Amino acid sequence: MPQTLLALAAILMFSYFALSQHSATADVERFAITGEIEMAAARLARQRLATITARAFDEADVGESRVRTSPTGLSPLGPDDGLLTETSEADYDDVDDAHGAPARAVSAPWMDETIAFTDSVSVRYVAVGTSGITFSGTPTLMKEVTVTVRAAPQGFVGRPEIAATLSQVVTPSSN
Repeated sequence: MPQTLLALAAILMFSYFALSQHSATADVERFAITGEIEMAAARLARQRLATITARAFDEADVGESRVRTSPTGLSPLGPDDGLLTETSEADYDDVDDAHGAPARAVSAPWMDETIAFTDSVSVRYVAVGTSGITFSGTPTLMKEVTVTVRAAPQGFVGRPEIAATLSQVVTPSSN
């Protein structure tokens, strides 16, 4: 009987050790996969930011060859015409057209699968002050474009949230 109890205790201890090792290995794998998904989100955010910042600074500057030197005549942030013809990415022609648009579904390949993400864009006027770059309630010659890409929750992915947020300040001369 004592040998049976010792054998049972040894089996329980070995099982506990094996489960602990399995859990630790799963945590390491989950951490590695999360890192790869974060890198994919950052890559998508960089691509989206590059696409947006390649556009004209403002609707009033589209097709102009001069560099704007005054904030006079700047259009409001977001799609620019009253007819709402700028309703899709293909219609956007200046950096703030995507501001306030619903988040888009985007994806990235990963191994033999596709990872689902959403991206969103916000644009705001900023100014340089003594404390650095700050929000400006009035139009300026600087716009901060912020792109956030979030992994769509699937399995353990997205819990906690996996996101990449990139910002860039653009000026009329940087476009």
